[in-house]
Amino acid sequence: MAGLYRHITASRENGTLVLTIDLEQVKDYIVAEELRYELCHAAKRASCDQIVLDLRNMRFMTSLACHAFLGLRNGVRDRHPRIVLCNMAPFIRKVFEAKRLLTPSPTTGRVTFEAVDTLEEALELFVET
Repeated sequence: MAGLYRHITASRENGTLVLTIDLEQVKDYIVAEELRYELCHAAKRASCDQIVLDLRNMRFMTSLACHAFLGLRNGVRDRHPRIVLCNMAPFIRKVFEAKRLLTPSPTTGRVTFEAVDTLEEALELFVET
């Protein structure tokens, strides 16, 4: 899967799809939309119910970037995949928290995205299930 995309690197680790964001920042609509397309394409192509988004390279994003990540969630919702974020810079985590994307829903108790500190921790979550 590597080499197909401009903004992400896709790989598999023990049956889990790992999508690494290669961008340092996402602050305009066009880049956010390209990122959304690439994330959805990679996830659909891999047809995997376990997805890790590795944000190790990202240092800045506006709320427009949330559109890309929510687009992934909506694009694969028919399979109900578990999506875990990892390696978030403090600012990136604050954006996700401000948008309540890491907070359990008051009605269902589910979160839009789970978050852990490292890729290893994210992969361990899938081993446990």
